[in-house]
Amino acid sequence: MSSLKELEQVVNDLTGIRKMVAVARDGTLLTHNNERGDKLGDYVAFVALTAEQLKAHLGFNGPYHMILEQTSGDRILTLLGEQIILGLDLDAHVSPAIILDRLNPVFEQLTI
Repeated sequence: MSSLKELEQVVNDLTGIRKMVAVARDGTLLTHNNERGDKLGDYVAFVALTAEQLKAHLGFNGPYHMILEQTSGDRILTLLGEQIILGLDLDAHVSPAIILDRLNPVFEQLTI
C-alpha cells in the first residue's frame, strides 16, 4: 500500500513536472501543488470522469491514463486509479511514458 505522501515524493523527485493535482473519485481535491486559482484540478476531474462515463457507450475497458497535448507542446498526463485521479502538467520535453513507468508502481498501490 502506498500513501499520497509517497506519491508526492516520487513526483517531486521527477523533473519536468510543473504541477500536480490529486482528486478523489467523488471530486474532492486531495492535494494541489499549484498557484491559487489554478483550475488544473477541475479540468483533470472533468476530463477523467467524462471519459469514464463514455467508456461504456464506446465499448472501452479503460482509460487508465490519458495524455492531452496543449498547443504549446506541454502535456497533461492524467492517471485514473481506483480511488484517485492524478493530473500532472508536464513540460514539452518530458516523456509521458517515462513518467508513467516511474509513477505506476506507487500509483497502483495507492489507498486513501
